[in-house]
Amino acid sequence: MASIMLEGIVKRFGKTVALRGVNLEVRDGEAMVLLGPSGCGKTTTLRIVAGLERPDEGRVVFGGRDVTNLPPKDRNVAMVFQSYALWPHMRVFDNIAFPLKIRKVESSEVRRRVRWAAELLEIEHLLDRYPHQLSGGQQQRVAVARAIVTEPEVLLMDEPLSNLDAILRVKMRSEIKKLQRRLGVTMVYVTHDQVEAMVIGDRVAVMNYGEVQQVGSPQEIYNEPANTFVATFIGSPQMNIVKGVISGGLLSLLGTQIEGVEGVEGEVLVGFRPERIVIGDGDLKFPAIVDFVEDLGSDVIVHLSVEGAGELVIAKLRGAHASLKPGEKVLAGVMRSDIHIFDPKTGRALKHGV
Repeated sequence: MASIMLEGIVKRFGKTVALRGVNLEVRDGEAMVLLGPSGCGKTTTLRIVAGLERPDEGRVVFGGRDVTNLPPKDRNVAMVFQSYALWPHMRVFDNIAFPLKIRKVESSEVRRRVRWAAELLEIEHLLDRYPHQLSGGQQQRVAVARAIVTEPEVLLMDEPLSNLDAILRVKMRSEIKKLQRRLGVTMVYVTHDQVEAMVIGDRVAVMNYGEVQQVGSPQEIYNEPANTFVATFIGSPQMNIVKGVISGGLLSLLGTQIEGVEGVEGEVLVGFRPERIVIGDGDLKFPAIVDFVEDLGSDVIVHLSVEGAGELVIAKLRGAHASLKPGEKVLAGVMRSDIHIFDPKTGRALKHGV
């Protein structure tokens, strides 16, 4: 397979700058997920890797070879699009075989590879059907089979699960991850779904406004976000961010204080995840009033108004707290290790754990 290096990639569409000096390394055999909101540049990045777009500045390198100016057919890449783009007049067999036939692969080898890909995706019983006779999940499998049948060095996926229902998305994201591991192929996968990114990615590149905000394993990005954007984009509900002040090692926020916070002075933003809040315990405790309760069964999302601080905080608690009622007073708390400190001007992370 091949590693991928993006070096200083800039892409403009007229006056709009879509990518602003993107640097990214995708390791050989790795599943890299590009994650971010709509318009952040993730699909443009993928298309540049594929050769469907050329950068205005920078280089694309596959396994040490500069491919910046090579067309897609010379890069040994395969791509699965958001729309499956299956030929409606062709049987499943012919859809999967199509990229092999245009390369004039011998017919016996075409049959062998199609059968191999179909068995891998568990669609060998569908080879004689037409796309309109398939469910959305089956069409998605056919699109993936068509991509892998050429045995590419790089597999590119642009939100391939977005057209599936929620239950099928859960099933298919785990199957795509298992498939990538089995093939050992280098994969770049685009999504706006953070759960999908965390499940599929060996590493995740979080993007915003045409820039890579942070690259790391799912746990690294969750536990040590580089800035407030990453902190609030990863996690559901998103991380609570409140104002605080540190003076002489004393952190003041939410009408209370915590001592021994060293290395930072002045106004700060303080973050802590809803799932890290506990009721009646924690190193940092603050009184609050229950505003609203979302009972999700196994979990409860509790909206809290912090007394005297003018701040709203969201807590994600176990279902045992479903008995909490609007207007009820509670003492909420967070452990020191779960508190994140950010620069209020740049949003940059200053401390993880205090």
